[in-house]
Amino acid sequence: MKFASILRAIALSGLMIGSAQAQWSLDKNQSEIYFTFIKAASVGTVGHFESFEANITDSGKAKLTIELNSLNTGIEKRDGRLRDIFFQTTRYPNAEVEVSLSQKLYERLEVGETDKVRVTAKVSLHGKTRRMRETLNVTMLNDKTVEVSTAKPLLLDVSKFGLMPGIQALIDLAGVKSISQSVPVTFKLRFNQNPETKS
Repeated sequence: MKFASILRAIALSGLMIGSAQAQWSLDKNQSEIYFTFIKAASVGTVGHFESFEANITDSGKAKLTIELNSLNTGIEKRDGRLRDIFFQTTRYPNAEVEVSLSQKLYERLEVGETDKVRVTAKVSLHGKTRRMRETLNVTMLNDKTVEVSTAKPLLLDVSKFGLMPGIQALIDLAGVKSISQSVPVTFKLRFNQNPETKS
């Protein structure tokens, strides 16, 4: 069974599978995005986002939108500081990742197989936009389900998005010596084939 049109989209977007007709849809219950703040060079704070959407436009642009207010580290006081002081969600409520699809990445991916793909993504955060090139794992779980995940943690350099003042403010409030400006991000996005597009 060929998956050329499906896999070239998932590989390049890391967000959505299929052509501009959106042949596959995001399974939110089986998808997750995690981040880690490292303070004092050794202590990590792990959090995740509870609300995010993925879509692909008629022009072939794939987009992932993360609602930053939905972050959760398990401590409400800390979450409030991250929302208000670091991300400044009142002014910058979302983070976005966009990718333009290209042609002919794969000819075939069998059930149970995982392939690694290189992607270039346009990341928009805190009013800044930067391009990142990373490697993703693409796995065909069964003939109706595909999963895209990080091959290794993506290191988001917050200094490139104008977030260093927020880092310093968190350092002052928490009373720690330092917080790393590199924030590891991992994700797992699972997509199911829409019934009307089954072959």
